[in-house]
Amino acid sequence: MEDQHFPEQKAWYKTGGGVVFLGILAVLLLILIIFGGFVTYYVYQIRAGHGADIARQFQEEQHFSTLTEADNAAETPGQDPTPFIRQHNPQFGNAESPVKIIAFIDFECPYCREAFPTFEHIREQYGSGVHIVLKHFPLASIHPLATRAGLAASCADEQDSFWPYYNQLFAMRTLSRDALVEHAATIGLNIDTFTACLDSERYQQFLTQDIQDGFDLGVRGTPTYFVGSKKLEGVVPLTVWNDEIIRAIQSS
Repeated sequence: MEDQHFPEQKAWYKTGGGVVFLGILAVLLLILIIFGGFVTYYVYQIRAGHGADIARQFQEEQHFSTLTEADNAAETPGQDPTPFIRQHNPQFGNAESPVKIIAFIDFECPYCREAFPTFEHIREQYGSGVHIVLKHFPLASIHPLATRAGLAASCADEQDSFWPYYNQLFAMRTLSRDALVEHAATIGLNIDTFTACLDSERYQQFLTQDIQDGFDLGVRGTPTYFVGSKKLEGVVPLTVWNDEIIRAIQSS
């Protein structure tokens, strides 16, 4: 009887399944190496004192200025922001409307400035049918001029000129003390009254209240908007604004 010859069995790593497995393993290993490289790079940058630059880089990617310090805000999705509307908050539109739009802004925030034209369009388009409320949320750790600009806007509001002054701040983009006074003169405010108000910082407690309200509502940075209980962050496209406002009107 002749010997039977069986084909020589290939090593597992030479089989089709083995090649696929090794390929997948190599890809996963490459991803792990790249990820480890990024982590090492960012840890090194933070230890070198470049943490603020890294935070700014991420903010530029998302068009949203975030807090760089520890944020004690708890995320509260679906919370009704209506109880946080204060008497001192500048308001526009129909106060009786069930559709509330609340905006948290920072006058030095570049993304608030970028979002300004779209928000103004929304204010003009829907102002008579919705209730718009503005609250200050200056990010003092990264925007050192924002708090004083918010105080200046409150002083303008004292002379019933918040919205013209608000427009002036975003249009002119300069927030030094002299510029704040010049903006007040441009819109015809009483300068003696305005400067006395600004230098006294008498509305600081109102800004502090707005900031605390923002923390309680889970606001992480600026601009942040609420359409009813729906939170919108960053530079919101006009189509999204229209969709959310129409949805809120239909459900009210």
